[in-house]
Amino acid sequence: MAPTYLGGNVDVNDPDFLVIVHNSLDDNYEDYSDFDEDQNPGPDIHNASIFQPELTVIPLPSNIGEVRCRELGLTNLMKEENALREGQANDALHAIRVHLGDKAVIFHNTVRSAKSQASSTRAWTQVRSVETAVNLNASIYSKCWLQLAKLPDHDLLTKYLPLKKEDLKASSVVADPNACGQRDTTLSWFWSLDVQGDTSGNDWMTEFYRVNWLRTKALRDCWNEEVMLVKHEMQWSINFFKHRAKQWLGHMRDTTSAGLTGHTCYAAQQSHIYDQLAAHAEDSFRKMIVQLQVPVPVPVEVVVGTG
Repeated sequence: MAPTYLGGNVDVNDPDFLVIVHNSLDDNYEDYSDFDEDQNPGPDIHNASIFQPELTVIPLPSNIGEVRCRELGLTNLMKEENALREGQANDALHAIRVHLGDKAVIFHNTVRSAKSQASSTRAWTQVRSVETAVNLNASIYSKCWLQLAKLPDHDLLTKYLPLKKEDLKASSVVADPNACGQRDTTLSWFWSLDVQGDTSGNDWMTEFYRVNWLRTKALRDCWNEEVMLVKHEMQWSINFFKHRAKQWLGHMRDTTSAGLTGHTCYAAQQSHIYDQLAAHAEDSFRKMIVQLQVPVPVPVEVVVGTG
């Protein structure tokens, strides 16, 4: 079958070709499922008499290797696989986002409202079903990412990042908007990708995006206010030091007129100290304000997909 798709120059009996393709089975990628291999052992890969299609390596350019593909003149196929892998990654991320949104809604509508053991069991059965779908698509995406890493001449790895287990947690904003500790909570990186079709046929995804977008905008506005307050606090600190310096300067004049030499020296020293504090604060804050001039970006934490 390899010559059919890769051209007549490919020799499937070439030992080097077989070794290269076989080595692709040894890739390690994170397993997101809780599948118990002890209770459900996998097929015996050493039994060559049984055809196992799930273990058959397709001779794609990512499995053959860049060097071998260039030797066989298969550079065009590498570009085609790049496009196919990008589509596969988008499909997997789209499914993950939809299922995570469904999981959040299930917690809000079903789990929290369960009043009996039977309804609670049914609710958690739905949660586990959604988790299974999330884990499956996460495994697909991780394998796709590993194959993309083997392909040259693309910058897709800057857009598609490795998927971690903590990225697959459902947002509790919809389930419990008033829960504590959610002020600085943000969604994972793949929610900001413009994967279209997330809201088509799923009204709760629109609600999920709306709530998270509003939270992100509120967080941005809050930090804008913090920046403004910090700038005012800087000026207030400088004004306080200057005010205290003037106060001690007045004490110095009073003690000078009263002929109290020791008091005059102490007041002059305190006035000088506050003058130095004001000058040091003004210089330090001036350098800091230059860094605070960087504009705060518009919240793009959540990009609403369109059908």
